[in-house]
Amino acid sequence: MWQVIIVDDESIIRKGLKQYIEECSLPFRVIGLARNAAEAMELMEQTAPHVLFVDINMPDVNGLDLLRLVKCRFERIVAVMISGYDHFDYARQALQLQAFDYMLKPVPKSDLKRLLLRLDQHLRSIYGDDQVEVVKTKGQAVQGEALIGGSDGSVVLCKVTAYIENYYYDPDMNVSRVAAMFHMNHTYLSKRMKQELGATFLEYLTELRISKAKEILDNSMHNIKIGDLAVKVGYTNQYYFSRLFKNRVGMSPLEYKNRDA
Repeated sequence: MWQVIIVDDESIIRKGLKQYIEECSLPFRVIGLARNAAEAMELMEQTAPHVLFVDINMPDVNGLDLLRLVKCRFERIVAVMISGYDHFDYARQALQLQAFDYMLKPVPKSDLKRLLLRLDQHLRSIYGDDQVEVVKTKGQAVQGEALIGGSDGSVVLCKVTAYIENYYYDPDMNVSRVAAMFHMNHTYLSKRMKQELGATFLEYLTELRISKAKEILDNSMHNIKIGDLAVKVGYTNQYYFSRLFKNRVGMSPLEYKNRDA
């Protein structure tokens, strides 16, 4: 099992992320929770983890400074940086420090699972398969199966949908831009998606974004404002997002959030 330490000054985030990781049924085990850099360094000395999830915004020593210390003393540790703020400079510094990924809170469970799948593959490339039990999860088994049916068009669609899954939060994503990336005509792409997936490009993207919004609202740990949620899933206009959400879910995001209150 890959051993994980989570570093965040908020208890609810530490416990919530630990629960997320354990529920994913992948070969990761959280062996320690730390509130700050000092606790994290002490845990790493004692346990020698493979992975570090670390919040950037912490008092005293922030996550980026902690990563600098970690890289000097524990070269093989793979770090995932977490932030509640979409600051380009944070992301740039994290990449310069060779962080594996940079994630914005709140993180939908499906996004975390996708990251863990990539992280598992990355760790296997470093350590080999001998150090970890091979676990085939439902997510691994079905990933891409629905679209790889043998035709070249299906293979391309698999790549397109993977791209949409990875970057659904980009407010500038549209069919023309994505079609151009994959050297396709935008009308043809949308038509092929309708034929093979039962949804046009816009329908597919909208349903994905709404499902991500529901994931976040379903978790009581995320006390997120509706305007911030809209931005999180790719909409710059809160009212447009709320209207789409209500059309598809039957209630507004706020009503959905408070439905069990």
